[in-house]
Amino acid sequence: MGTLMSNDNSVEKEMQRRILACNRTYFAAISLFRSRFLSRATKIVLYKAPIRPVVSNGAEAWTLTKKEEQALLIFERKIRARVSKNIWS
Repeated sequence: MGTLMSNDNSVEKEMQRRILACNRTYFAAISLFRSRFLSRATKIVLYKAPIRPVVSNGAEAWTLTKKEEQALLIFERKIRARVSKNIWS
């Protein structure tokens, strides 16, 4: 996946890039989340296995500001809400 480096040691652009990649991963699998043939547990595994690691890969080495931390938390809540909505629809 690689990492975007900046002169000022900011991870904001890297986070934005990863969030966009995660959104693409989610929307590529949207038909699976909407499927009535897959169980709720399977849909949760589909979220945790291919989607969450896209945004969190390498994040343990990031130094985050409160603003960047909030952006990650907001993104996580949005994806979980989408997954939950599609699980019960």
